[in-house]
Amino acid sequence: MKAWYNKVSIFLILVSLVYVTYLTYISSSKLLVGAAVAENQDNEVVITNIEEFSTAYYSGIQKGDVIKSINNHKVKRPLEVQKYNSNHVSSIVVERDGEKVKIKPDLMNDGNFTTFVIPLIFYIACLFCCFFILKINESKKLLSALILIIFLLSASLAYLS
Repeated sequence: MKAWYNKVSIFLILVSLVYVTYLTYISSSKLLVGAAVAENQDNEVVITNIEEFSTAYYSGIQKGDVIKSINNHKVKRPLEVQKYNSNHVSSIVVERDGEKVKIKPDLMNDGNFTTFVIPLIFYIACLFCCFFILKINESKKLLSALILIIFLLSASLAYLS
């Protein structure tokens, strides 16, 4: 009965690694998450709302920006923005106060540092602890080790999400 505790722990650690990889991908490529768009009178795509503390908020997109292009492809309709929102965005060109501004994803900006980098460091520290717990628990195979690993992974993933 005790033999599966370590196997479950390893499985949970691997699942958490996949999840963190997915979160990292989203954080680095989804510039438009948290931005609402609409078409204005001039048939241009304009940002109508930015959710606070979202990826769009931290990337520098502002309410009222007119989206000119995404990944060097001209944007003519709000539906095109939604299409790019589910794909990798490497750059956005917006018109702000008559000037064109190019926005690129940056994982090391102030917002991402506090909402992503620090939680990622916490997750890595928890993984380090999980591996020590697994090493110590190889011979004993205690349920308490599994519970501690579940707690550490849950706390670090909750902080990262």
